[in-house]
Amino acid sequence: MKALRFVSLIILCAAPIGSAIAQQNGQLGQNAALRYWSAFAEMQDSAVTDQQAKELNAILDGTAPYSDLKYRELAEKNRPAVETMARGTAIPNCDWGIDYALGPDAPVEYARKALALGRFNVLYAFHLLQNGDKDGAVRAIAAGVRFSHDVANGGTLFATLVAKNLLATHIRAMAFALHMEQLSSGQKSVLQKPLSQLPPDGLDWQAAVKQEFEIPVPGLDAKAFSALAQISTAYQNVVNNPAALSGLQQMISAAPQPVRDLIPNPQRVLAEKQDLADQLRQMRSLLQ
Repeated sequence: MKALRFVSLIILCAAPIGSAIAQQNGQLGQNAALRYWSAFAEMQDSAVTDQQAKELNAILDGTAPYSDLKYRELAEKNRPAVETMARGTAIPNCDWGIDYALGPDAPVEYARKALALGRFNVLYAFHLLQNGDKDGAVRAIAAGVRFSHDVANGGTLFATLVAKNLLATHIRAMAFALHMEQLSSGQKSVLQKPLSQLPPDGLDWQAAVKQEFEIPVPGLDAKAFSALAQISTAYQNVVNNPAALSGLQQMISAAPQPVRDLIPNPQRVLAEKQDLADQLRQMRSLLQ
C-alpha cells in the first residue's frame, strides 16, 4: 500500500539449549538476508555530495557517462559491501523477516538500504570494467541481478518496485558492458545465467499485490473493509490480465475515501511490470 510497510530483520527468538540451538544457528546462517544486512553496515557513502549524487543517478539512469577518475574512490570504498552482498547471493534462501503485524507503521530501512547497495554494486562494476577486469565486472553484475530479485522476496509492492528499479539498473549495466567491451562467450554466459533464473516478468508481481492487501489496516469500518477485500481480488487479477484494468479503476473510484487513499496506482504497477518484462526480453536476446 502507499504507506511504506517494512520492518528491519527480526532476530529469531531464543531456542532450547543443546542440539536445537546448533540446528537453529545453522538454519539462521543459511539466510541471504543476514549477509545483506552485513553488507548494508559496510556501505560507505558519507563522501557523496548532493551534486555527486545527482550525477551518479544520471549515470545509473544511462543519461550521463561514467568517469572512473571521479568515482573510483567511492567504488573502492564500497568494495567490501558489494563483495559481502555477492557472497550472500550464493545462499538460495532469503527471508527478510518482515513483521506485517506492524501495519503501516513498519519501518522501511531494508528497502532503502537495498536500493543504495544495488546502485553501489553497479558503480563498482563500471569501475572494474574501466580498469580492464571484465571477469570481475560481469560477476558483480550477475550477483546484482540475484540480489535485486531477493529484495522483492516476501515483500509488498514497495519492495517489488525497488527490486524492479535495481533490476533495470543492472540490465543497463549489462548493456554498458556489451557496448563498451568485447565480452567472451563465457562472460556472456555469466550474465545469462541469473537472467534465465528469473520469471518472464522478472518478479512475482501477483504475490506482491497479495501481500500488499494482507497487511492489517486499522480503523476501517465494515463497508470499507468489504470494499478493500473486493479490490484486492480484482487487483490480483489485473496483474495478470491488464484488460480488466478499467473495471478495477471503477471499483477503486466507487470505494470509500479511506480505501481509495490506500490503493497503489494499478496503471503505474502494470507499466512498471511491462517495462521490466520488455527490458529483460531485449537483454536476453542480446546475450544469445
